[in-house]
Amino acid sequence: MSDFQSYLDKALKNLDVNATKKEDDSLQMIDYDIAKEISELLVSVRKELNISQKQLSQKTGIPQANISKIENGKYLPSLLILKRLCDGLGKKLVVDFVDFEENLED
Repeated sequence: MSDFQSYLDKALKNLDVNATKKEDDSLQMIDYDIAKEISELLVSVRKELNISQKQLSQKTGIPQANISKIENGKYLPSLLILKRLCDGLGKKLVVDFVDFEENLED
């Protein structure tokens, strides 16, 4: 067998290993549902403050129907909409990047 063939065999073997790792990483990302997290957080904070969807709608200018869709996980809001919701709830929007392992408790 030529040196070139040996090189190709090694490269292909390493490529397969890397592809498997990428598949495992993507499976981990699929399990994370940002819409669900936003939904649960919005409902939790709104209820904690004893504010109805209608009252939040009046404070933010976001239609109550859209707030309902966000809370039901049927609509993923933009950052601008999230900021308006946070402002209406008297909260600050914080965006952070964390490792998946830090969120396993959820």
